[in-house]
Amino acid sequence: MVLQAESRPFGLVVDAILDTVEIVVKPLGQLKGIDIYSGATIMGDGRVALILDVLGLAQRAQVIAEGGESALSEAGVEANRGEAGGEAGCDRQTLLLAENGLEGRVAIPLAIVARLEEFPRSVIERAGGQEVMQYRGQIIPLVRLSQIVPATSDPDADDQGRSIQVVVYSEGQKTVGLIIDRIVDIVEERAQVESLAPRAGVVGSFVTQRQVTDLLDLPTIVRAAVPGLLEGTERPEGA
Repeated sequence: MVLQAESRPFGLVVDAILDTVEIVVKPLGQLKGIDIYSGATIMGDGRVALILDVLGLAQRAQVIAEGGESALSEAGVEANRGEAGGEAGCDRQTLLLAENGLEGRVAIPLAIVARLEEFPRSVIERAGGQEVMQYRGQIIPLVRLSQIVPATSDPDADDQGRSIQVVVYSEGQKTVGLIIDRIVDIVEERAQVESLAPRAGVVGSFVTQRQVTDLLDLPTIVRAAVPGLLEGTERPEGA
């Protein structure tokens, strides 16, 4: 691929070109200080893809001098300024927002999400009383968030005709699918979490997009819903 940074063209050798798509770039706090990335996006198949910063690539490859500031560097400066003026003890992190029932809104740290998927409801099978599905050559258990964190359901909803949205979570060689009602957005927040009504699997609540949102402890939810599945595995960093 022939790219250009500060009027200087250069070639980037890649393994394969797959497609061209329109995307929405989301900033990722975890990438702060890594000048070759400018953010991330969720692809149509549910995978999280990193977005390359062309200026940062050119500087890393010494195609141009490091005198120019990349978009990511500028974003990092602004983020640092914001952190300096923010509430103490509130770390900025990237969160996946989802609906839970008619009124519930939940957030999951994006760093521990392996994939986001959507399937027809017909993929759900049962094994020993546990809902499961066939996924990438494995049989993985399914956990319904609404059964762990109670939510008000829509009595008029036609469950048979709807697809399911699944947050895929992995620890070591074990994978679990968390069924949620709907993915809403990905946001970067400095969440000031308050423990208002302690519940299993919920760290606390905070406000984002003008709505009270529950921050989930996904590893705890999975361990409670499928006892013994993740025994012997280490919780991922940031979980």
